[in-house]
Amino acid sequence: MKLNLSCIDISIGDLIQCSFGLSRQELNIFLNLLNETGWVSISSIAKAAKRDRSVVQRALLSLNSKELVERDHKNLARGGYEYLYRAKDKKTVKKAILEKSRSFSLMIQNQIDQW
Repeated sequence: MKLNLSCIDISIGDLIQCSFGLSRQELNIFLNLLNETGWVSISSIAKAAKRDRSVVQRALLSLNSKELVERDHKNLARGGYEYLYRAKDKKTVKKAILEKSRSFSLMIQNQIDQW
């Protein structure tokens, strides 16, 4: 069995998606949110990602549970509130990817040792 990793082209999007178990939709929304500065509403994210608001809302809840985004709210003048989101900073995301890749590497090492 021969494995040649030099022919595999892995993008940063692939690494993010694999590291956090994201769907394509979640990855797209997260990458759009990374381009934003500050807190952004669901409606703004939906417009930038060209997706339905409900799809964005589900993806953001998932991204929040995976600790890739932060959520806050803003009180509205007419009553009620609106949720706002922002991506975690790149330094935090990079650190998490590296930790997950180290864990993966150790798992591979253990599997090889047991074989």
